[in-house]
Amino acid sequence: MLELRESFNQNLLQSKLEIQEQTLDHIAKELHANFSHLVSVININLSTLLPHKPEEMKEKIAETKSLAKQLMSELKALSVNLNTEHIMQVGFTKSLENELNRLDKTGQYKVTFSKTGQGHYLSPENEIILFRMCQEILNNIVKHAEAKSIQVSLYYLGEIFKLEIADDGKGFHIEEAKKKAYEKESTGLRNIYSRSKLINADLVIKSGLGEGTVITVSIPYKIS
Repeated sequence: MLELRESFNQNLLQSKLEIQEQTLDHIAKELHANFSHLVSVININLSTLLPHKPEEMKEKIAETKSLAKQLMSELKALSVNLNTEHIMQVGFTKSLENELNRLDKTGQYKVTFSKTGQGHYLSPENEIILFRMCQEILNNIVKHAEAKSIQVSLYYLGEIFKLEIADDGKGFHIEEAKKKAYEKESTGLRNIYSRSKLINADLVIKSGLGEGTVITVSIPYKIS
C-alpha cells in the first residue's frame, strides 16, 4: 500500500508539472504573438508622431520609444524563459545563464556564475525540472531575501551533478518555513521540495536570520 501510494503521488506530481509546462508554453506563445506585436505597433505610431511635434515633446516621445523597445526586449526574454521547447534546445546551463543575465541587468544584484569540472548531460526532462527549481529559488530571492549578491555554482563531480545557489540576504528560519510550506502558506518552497523529489535530487537548504541562504541540489547521473 505504501509503494502504491508513493507511486500515485509521483504520478500525480508529474501530471501537475506537465500541465504547468503546457500552460507556460501557451503563455510564452501568447506573449510572443500578441504583446510583442502590440509593442511594435506602439513604436511605429510613435515614430510617425515624432517629426510633427514641437521640440519639447520630441524628447519625451523618443524616451517613450526607448521604453517600448526595452519592454519588447523584456517580453522576448520572458517568452523564451517560459518556453519549454526552447529550454530543451539550448540546455539547462545556457537557460540558467540567460536567467542570471536578466537579474544582473537590473543593477540590483551582483551576480556571479561559475562551473567546475566537465559537463555531463542530464535527461531533458530533468533539465526542465531543475531549471524551474532555479527559477523558483531566484524568484524567492528577489521577493523575500533583500539580497545584494547572488552566487550560482555548477559542479560536475564524477557521478554527481551539484548546483549551489547562495545569497547574502536576510535569511529565514528553515523549520518555520517548512511548516508554512506544509500548511500551503508558502507555495515557492513547497514547489522546490516537490520538484527535487520528482528528479530524485538531494536538496539541502542552509539559512538563518541575518546569515543569507545557501541551497544545494545534488543529482546522481545514473538516475538522470
